Amino acid sequence: MPLPAVTWPDVERRAATVPGGEVRRVGGTDALTVRGLVTDSRRVAPGSLFACVRGAVSDGHRHAGAAARAGAAALLVDRPVDVALPQLRVSSVRAQLGPLGALLAGDPARALRLVGVTGSNGKTTTGALVRGVLDAAGVRTGVVGTLGASVGTRSRGTALTTPEAPELHELLRWMVDAGARRAVVEASSIALDVGRIDGLRFDVAVFTGFEEDHLDHHGTLEQYWASKARLFERDRAAAGVVVVDEPWGRRLADQAPVPVTRVGSAADADVRVLGWRTGAGGTDVLLADDTGGHRVHSPLVGRVHVTNLAAAWATGRVLGVDPVRIADGLATVAPPRGRNTVLGGRGRPLVVVDYAHTPRALAAAVTTARDLCGPGGRVHLVLGARGRRDRYKRQGLGESARAADVVWLTNEGSHGEDPAAIVAELRVGLLGADAAVRTVPDRRAAILAAVRAADPADVVLLVGRGHETRVLDTTDPRDAVHLDDAEVATTALIAEHGPPVVATEGELAS
Repeated sequence: MPLPAVTWPDVERRAATVPGGEVRRVGGTDALTVRGLVTDSRRVAPGSLFACVRGAVSDGHRHAGAAARAGAAALLVDRPVDVALPQLRVSSVRAQLGPLGALLAGDPARALRLVGVTGSNGKTTTGALVRGVLDAAGVRTGVVGTLGASVGTRSRGTALTTPEAPELHELLRWMVDAGARRAVVEASSIALDVGRIDGLRFDVAVFTGFEEDHLDHHGTLEQYWASKARLFERDRAAAGVVVVDEPWGRRLADQAPVPVTRVGSAADADVRVLGWRTGAGGTDVLLADDTGGHRVHSPLVGRVHVTNLAAAWATGRVLGVDPVRIADGLATVAPPRGRNTVLGGRGRPLVVVDYAHTPRALAAAVTTARDLCGPGGRVHLVLGARGRRDRYKRQGLGESARAADVVWLTNEGSHGEDPAAIVAELRVGLLGADAAVRTVPDRRAAILAAVRAADPADVVLLVGRGHETRVLDTTDPRDAVHLDDAEVATTALIAEHGPPVVATEGELAS
């Protein structure tokens, strides 16, 4: 359905609800209507309200003329611009994006019960698990996150884990129109910091865990944690689910002003992990909560998913879902693309494709790969680091890589930085390691080499890119080229080890 037309006075009234400054309308009669809020002048459609957002490298006020030529009906500004369009002048355009984005999308969140998921690792998987739980309860649920937006069998791409507020509200509107009554939203720390989820209130906020990341944006670890903790403020969430197996989660559970369900292996956890087992066939977890003990099976592979499963269980319980329905939902959720995706096997080495891009996530991924090795098997790790992002992590990634048997250092997308310099920083963490270290700058060649070198009992672990299919080595996004780790690995497996062996009837029965 098209976005609703909203009158100019209604826009002014909604803007006035945002604290912190005067709202002044310049031009435009009460009969003026706008349709849709847009932050990119290249996406302006006739009748749009164009928001002139000040960004890190660009100021939307400079593009007001282009927006006018594209048919914008009015401008949202925080300083006057010499463009012959009605303007709504506010103290901060960015602070208005959530409330006005909601208004111009028809306030879709009012028709949805929302779950927000934040954490350094595990957001995408936990979000998918929560959606599976809610779908199993018979309520159509949408999800917005790193892999895009989806509801039912429909999907749409997104450029960011948490889209800018106007796009996010339009996606929620799309979900409502598709029959959704609940939605799961991945809330990144940057999105929380800059206000992309302003105007939303969540029934449950979920915290999956914490480690250093995105310090190029936040500056300090404390600021990074504080950004994530914002999801648990009283005006954003009614309740929380927090993994408390590390100090940052325990601190959040202690300090959050909303009721919190604690998840983990600690004795005081409300949803307690009593035991687990994982392998190529999936993961089994034994949980205990106020209703007793529960066995959960999931096709997800790896011990890293144990707390993801427990957090999704807890979220279902907070939302009132029956335990049997929760278990059914968790059992049906396939691994999200690029999250411990397992390829190969049956006489060929296993290949695991994972998004692990922080030191702790990499350590967990290597441990999972070790668990999947056959007798005497080795772990071959293909490792890079993204250019112009979080340089402080590179030595830590190298340190986590020490647990592999063979490390193939390569390019993950240099974004204009010197790829050799990135590899050199990774090498610092590997100094003195028992692992054999090879440098193959071309990522495709590195994957082919690792698969070629692997024996049937070995595991080849490809990390850092996960679901991504484009790699960029310059500062111009137009230079990105296609590269899909899973696709390259599948080709390499067939070339080096032949096609997969089809299971016999007896094997399938067993």
